[in-house]
Amino acid sequence: MRKLLYLFAILIIVSCSKKQDSTKGILPPDQMAIIIAEIYHAEHKATNVGLRYDSSKKVLKHYELKIFEQYGTTDSVYKESFKYYLENPQALETVYDIVIDTLSLREQVQTATKKSN
Repeated sequence: MRKLLYLFAILIIVSCSKKQDSTKGILPPDQMAIIIAEIYHAEHKATNVGLRYDSSKKVLKHYELKIFEQYGTTDSVYKESFKYYLENPQALETVYDIVIDTLSLREQVQTATKKSN
């Protein structure tokens, strides 16, 4: 009887703790990668403007808000998504593979454009 009671208690605990969909409200890998690449590009612009550190941080924050607006997301969704990807290394690797490819392609285009001018 006691074993049956333990089994029943375990079944109740397991059934009450439904696994939530952890990807709900998380940016998909391709969109997350593009946003990260845009933020890296914005950081590059903000640091090369010639402003002091505190001023360049304000400029970067402005760039980030424009990027989020452009891609139809918010700062909080981006942060939650980033947290999710940090907790899921394989998904993070996928995102950063796309980021690297995107930034490499941009660099190749810029190099080709400079050579043709």
